[in-house]
Amino acid sequence: MLRKATPKDAQHLAPLLYDAIHEIAYSLTGASSKQEALLLLAHWIEKPANRLSYENIWVEQQGLLPVGLLVSYTGNKAMQLDLPLQQALRKLNKSDALDVETEGNVLYIDTLSVHPDYGGQGIGTTLLQKAFEEAKRREVEAVTLNVDLTNVRARKLYERLGFEELSVRTISGAAFAYMGKNML
Repeated sequence: MLRKATPKDAQHLAPLLYDAIHEIAYSLTGASSKQEALLLLAHWIEKPANRLSYENIWVEQQGLLPVGLLVSYTGNKAMQLDLPLQQALRKLNKSDALDVETEGNVLYIDTLSVHPDYGGQGIGTTLLQKAFEEAKRREVEAVTLNVDLTNVRARKLYERLGFEELSVRTISGAAFAYMGKNML
């Protein structure tokens, strides 16, 4: 069942988010351990008006637990959604210089994650189709995302669904292909 996330989902969604973003979780939260990162990711999921907020998350649920998630928002709002994270990082005396992941009149897929036990069942494709629907509803030019250059399996899925590489970006010290699919 595909549905919007709620603040109550935070504890279940944090591990899915962490599994997808790895090192980026530390840059966004200022955490120094996986346990701390999971707690802080859950904290941000529960809060409104930030990039990791439940407001920006679609969940694929099977049974009682979320097994996949899609975090997306418009590129025009990316900087605004990062402000609360940056303020929290400054309070921790950590660098608040977050890498630019997207911009413009696009629907940006910040994170797509499927629990490993549910891989290969079409959940990722279902979540991406939801992003395409949202992009049309919001009348944006394109759907964009970043994929780690070493993640060949994910890149093949994105290319199969019509994404093309637009550039290469560095995010939290790693190289990512910035990919887009035209929606106009």
